[in-house]
Amino acid sequence: MIIDTALGRLIAQRVARATDGANVLQILGIPYARAERFRPPVPVGASDGGAPAGAPVNTGYGTCFPQRLAPRAVNLALRHFQLRPEWQPRGDVAGEDSLRVNVWTPMDGAPRPVLVFIHGGDCGSGTLPVYNGAHLAGRGVVVVTVTYRIGAFGHLHVVDGGTVSCDRALLDQQAALRWVREHIGALGGDAGNITLMGHCGGAQYALYQALNPDNAGLFHRLILASGQRAVPVPLDPDAERRAFTALLADNRLTREELGALPAERLVRLRMPRARLVTVMDRPFFRVDPRAVLRDGGFPRVPVLVGTTADEFSMIEMPLWYRRMGLATRGRDLGRRVREVYGEHGRRIAVALRHEADGLVDLQTRMMELVVFHGAALDLMKGFSRFTTVHGYRFEGVPRVYGGRPGSYHGAEIAFFFGNLDRMRIPVTGEDRAVAAAVQRDWLAFIRDGAVPGRPAFDREDPSLTRYRADGAVETIAFPHADLLGDLEGTDLAARVVDSYMRRR
Repeated sequence: MIIDTALGRLIAQRVARATDGANVLQILGIPYARAERFRPPVPVGASDGGAPAGAPVNTGYGTCFPQRLAPRAVNLALRHFQLRPEWQPRGDVAGEDSLRVNVWTPMDGAPRPVLVFIHGGDCGSGTLPVYNGAHLAGRGVVVVTVTYRIGAFGHLHVVDGGTVSCDRALLDQQAALRWVREHIGALGGDAGNITLMGHCGGAQYALYQALNPDNAGLFHRLILASGQRAVPVPLDPDAERRAFTALLADNRLTREELGALPAERLVRLRMPRARLVTVMDRPFFRVDPRAVLRDGGFPRVPVLVGTTADEFSMIEMPLWYRRMGLATRGRDLGRRVREVYGEHGRRIAVALRHEADGLVDLQTRMMELVVFHGAALDLMKGFSRFTTVHGYRFEGVPRVYGGRPGSYHGAEIAFFFGNLDRMRIPVTGEDRAVAAAVQRDWLAFIRDGAVPGRPAFDREDPSLTRYRADGAVETIAFPHADLLGDLEGTDLAARVVDSYMRRR
């Protein structure tokens, strides 16, 4: 169907996803900016989306940036949850003109709270089935998902004259946030009540948006789901120039040839190990983000931070053990732990041994503690000095491959968005109870900036909300807070991430 709005004519689809059968509108492919390859985004106005006069502004379908996807047949053997259809943009049209937002809205006349969601790091798009916002829109929230430049398009450090360009993904997201503030009222949203949410690399991006003082007023709540790292460190421009020169030499290209490569060749270039997020003093950050967090210079909005119980179950596959450097024999464990964790290894292993199911699971739980749970605790402590913070630990288990991966990385997204039924898996009564609990709490946070009945985070007595797999919800002390506190200020998390990423 075609609807006329202040944004222009839009292609929309009416979908019924709410519990009470209410209809919502799904509006895909609205352009928020345009950009030449490796160039900053240029905002798109209310009616200059590039469509001919009288034609719809949006495409009406999902779009994504070109990326490398494993053949579907590969997952018949791997049985990996991140390679399942709900996490793959196979239904999207791939192209470099994909700076677009997707909207699910009740469009019932009342301004509704807005959720802006940034998808995970270096793959995917805003229209993955697991991110479908129809259910939440049926609960009275306008959902906006953002597609931005990924991979080489968004992160490759490109030297152009005296400038090193590498913050394009961040600039894209910032442009999308500005578009939402200016235009979401035309689609039923309340521009004065916007929640920014990200998952995985998207949580890192959302954090970086929050640590940019220029973004004050662009959002009013912040949800960080399963981010891996804390505050970014500006890179050395001279080192990046040398790396770019080496990249061109390794691929036998000139700067001009790189810019003209077909997209399918660009995503297959031999490149140095990609860093999920690249941060320079310019053009995104004008103030060192470390100082912003330390001094409270960020937009002081309520924050919700958390992780799942089995973040690194993604690597518990025998095919990957050797590649990931995981010890599979007891006699090798001590050496491996010392290599990665140094003087802290033995204490961490002893603390987690009773929670682990075998040798490999112990090592993955050590990684989870340091990389995910430790980063969450650090952020809770940092933000809570200046604003209200709520923490969570999610234990819901989608019945993917019989539940073998547990409460894996991203499990909370399907429960919160209400999309378990899109995954072609059994959905139990317990699953529905978990989904109801997390939706109740997080939708309250989106509306009002607080979680009713749950205490805010306290630095002196750290606790969080635990969403159990049976649907029960309880407040618990932050697991291993004392141990993580002793690791605070070390570079251990960065070393563990580097060890993991280097072997991916």
